[in-house]
Amino acid sequence: MIDTLNMTIRETRSGGGLFDVVRHIENVKEGVYSRGGEQYAIGSIGNYRVYVDSRNVRLSGSIAKLAQGGENVSSPSRAAVADGVQWLSDTLHLNVGAAAVGRVDVAYTFNLPAEPTTCIAEMSSRAGTERVSIGENTVYFVSKGRALCFYDKQAEIASRGEKMPPAWAGCQNLLRYEMRIVGSVGLQVGTVAVSDISKPQTWARLVNLWAEDYRAIRKATQERIRVSSTPKEAFEAIFADLLKYAPADYLNDTLQMITKEGVMIKQRRADLKRMIKQAINSSDYSAIGQLSVAVERVRAEAVSV
Repeated sequence: MIDTLNMTIRETRSGGGLFDVVRHIENVKEGVYSRGGEQYAIGSIGNYRVYVDSRNVRLSGSIAKLAQGGENVSSPSRAAVADGVQWLSDTLHLNVGAAAVGRVDVAYTFNLPAEPTTCIAEMSSRAGTERVSIGENTVYFVSKGRALCFYDKQAEIASRGEKMPPAWAGCQNLLRYEMRIVGSVGLQVGTVAVSDISKPQTWARLVNLWAEDYRAIRKATQERIRVSSTPKEAFEAIFADLLKYAPADYLNDTLQMITKEGVMIKQRRADLKRMIKQAINSSDYSAIGQLSVAVERVRAEAVSV
């Protein structure tokens, strides 16, 4: 679930300071800050950018790509994230686990039955955030220190001229949901050390926060419920919203069962069957409804391991 993991290591270098780290990175460019004349170096290791000066070593990149051979469509396990951090430590000869987290992204790619734009269009607002659309393929809910991002992952990969990872070949409707914590990570998550990220409690805290933020987004159906002008309109809107969270076969089988048992009169059964059909045939039933179910499934699976 963890993708981007940026970190800062302070005062952990030994002996030669700056150049102890520089000799372990690639594509090094050195320079001097215009203010103060302090020396710095910029380079890379794996897919990470490394910034070094006399006070800090900062690393910026995707731990998912590092742990998964360059792709982040899939989600790395806790163990894979821990292995990635250990590899950085071994390669840079630094205790990367002790670094302060500067940014952490919790992300998952959903393979949906409908185009990602269908779900994106259904997401109307989130309290305390600003909704920012970038075309039809991307929407952000932005607040101080955090951003919720939904976008077409396949379109992003194509725009970069990259190929889809083999495990995802043939998938057409890939919606990516990322929760990006970009400020005051310690206050928002309750931890500041990189080594804590892969621990069960911190991992579960991050995943639960990711799911809670999704639930807090007001969907277009909820807006229709809010603006209903009659009890009948409100009931039908609420009923249609609830239907999104149950399989169609289950709904129809349940309706048939309670009718046989005399609980439901035929006329009311006909009305409910009509409402079920309308809800199932609506464009958002298979998209936003199934996305909501999938978010809960991913959350439950991620916090159980």
